[in-house]
Amino acid sequence: MNTPQFESPSPNLIASDVNKTVDYYVKTLGFSLIASVPEKGVYNWAMLMRDGITMMFQSLSSLKEDLPELKISSKGSPGTFYIKVKGLDSLYETLKGKAEITVDMRTTFYGAREFAVKDLDGYYLMFAEDVK
Repeated sequence: MNTPQFESPSPNLIASDVNKTVDYYVKTLGFSLIASVPEKGVYNWAMLMRDGITMMFQSLSSLKEDLPELKISSKGSPGTFYIKVKGLDSLYETLKGKAEITVDMRTTFYGAREFAVKDLDGYYLMFAEDVK
């Protein structure tokens, strides 16, 4: 019997407007739309990808329909998504003025340079690169 191996997380986050969220992630953060329901029109769900990172966004009504036992009443998160990247400075320069940067570029005690942005639905994305 083979031991299961995790490959990568794919968060499924609540979006107040999936189409606007897709537009933001594509135009601002450089993701690509790889799947949606429905395929055209007003999306209930969408999957986006950039450099092997997959994120999914779903309307609250659609999520409640899929998982009625899930007791969720709003979007947003008190947590963050920590995403390691190569070329952090270039990403920072690309996002300056386009995204809401909530934590400016900094070097941490644990050996990383990082900055954070907040998306349209209140999710925080912390981008980091190890200091050499």
